[in-house]
Formats: sequence, structure tokens, C-alpha cells
Amino acid sequence: MDIEIDVCSSVCSSKVHFILSPELWGCFNSVLCTLINRTWNEVKFLDSNKNLHPSMNNLPANKGGIYAFVAKPNIIPDTHIYILYIGRSLYTYSQNLRKRCGEYLLEKRPKIKRMIDSWGPYLYIRYLPLDDNSIIEELEKELINKILPP
Repeated sequence: MDIEIDVCSSVCSSKVHFILSPELWGCFNSVLCTLINRTWNEVKFLDSNKNLHPSMNNLPANKGGIYAFVAKPNIIPDTHIYILYIGRSLYTYSQNLRKRCGEYLLEKRPKIKRMIDSWGPYLYIRYLPLDDNSIIEELEKELINKILPP
């Protein structure tokens, strides 16, 4: 018995357009570059049951920061990643990096939901904890404007 698999519709529903602009990369704010060159941390977003992965508890609850959702197929280990989303969490009385990143599991925005539904098993969060909310806002804007995530 032959089984037909519709690969085309699967590929089409997972298609994402990336813009790679060396011109933008080259003019990244040099003051913010020192922050970017710090060590970023990484946690897996979901476990095999589509719940938050236990490593999400490693995100700091006493800081804000910048984070990026990345898809890591691990076909070429530590090389093959796609930045899908860049966000920020200010540190306030009611918000922190761990809380903000965990809120994405309940997200209703169609593009975020599609990201989680399509690439959930391969999603990681790379994050940079920061204390200064004005730097967090400026750095998020600079990263989005230079990397142009889909």
C-alpha cells in the first residue's frame, strides 16, 4: 500500500522570509555592541508535552533583559539557528525576564502562536539579563532594526 505525503503544503505553511542585510549589521550602535558581546544564556522553551521546559526556571526573576526565540534544528550542532523573534522584558514590580518569557505559552497573537505551533520542539530562548530599563528598550529596538527578524 502506497502512502502519499503532502510535503508541499507542510513546507508552505512553515515558510518564513528572512532579510539578511550586511549594511544594517555594519552600522550597529557601537555603545550597545559592548552589551551584545556579553555571554548570552539559553533555555529550551517547551518540553515534550508542550509545557514550559524545566530549564525555563533558569531565567532570572530579578532582572529584565533582551531575549530572542531561536529555532535550532541541530542538524549542524551549534551552527544552524534561526532568529524568529526578538523581545524585551523590563524589570518592574510586576514583570521580569522569567515571567515575560513564560507568558508566550498563553500568547494569542497569530504569528507568535504559529511560531510556537510550527517550531515548538525546536524553540529555544537566548537571553541577556540586564538591569537598566532604558538600555533594554534601546537595545531591543536596535536589534530588531538591524537583524530584521521575521
